[in-house]
Amino acid sequence: MGGHVLIDGNSFDKCNDMLEEIYKIYSDRMFNLAFYYLKDKGLAEDIVQEAIIKIREKILKKEIISCHKIGGLIGYIVKGLCINLIKRNQKVIYREIYDTEARVEENFISDIILNDTINKLPDKYRDVFIMKFVNDMSYDEISSNLGLSESAVRKRMERARKLIKEMWGGDIYG
Repeated sequence: MGGHVLIDGNSFDKCNDMLEEIYKIYSDRMFNLAFYYLKDKGLAEDIVQEAIIKIREKILKKEIISCHKIGGLIGYIVKGLCINLIKRNQKVIYREIYDTEARVEENFISDIILNDTINKLPDKYRDVFIMKFVNDMSYDEISSNLGLSESAVRKRMERARKLIKEMWGGDIYG
């Protein structure tokens, strides 16, 4: 990133003029560098804007008074912004993976406990419960399948739920 731009932070207008000149000269290079790291056009454009803001801050703070090799500084800023963004995104991804794994494990354990609980039900209640919630059958279908009245099926389901609730210590829903 060669090129020479004289930076003089003595005035606000001069700062804006210099930023405009820096943008004209270096924006494509900044974008290409950001895109190299991020592989995303929108993120690369965001990084270019953030880099310009950082350069502006440095000029206004007079941290940059005169610099003939501003290209190196711009490259350093863009690279740093990209690396910070990648690190933030990795933390989010790792957190999402961890949360997903934890939910899968919790669901797996809950399924084991629920299956164990269902298996402890008397056959006549277990059959109705499985037909309703595992096989997704209506009360009418269950009653036809078992040769029972629909009210008898509903009563068995009520008793199955009551037994499960008791086995879980009254806390069936969480």
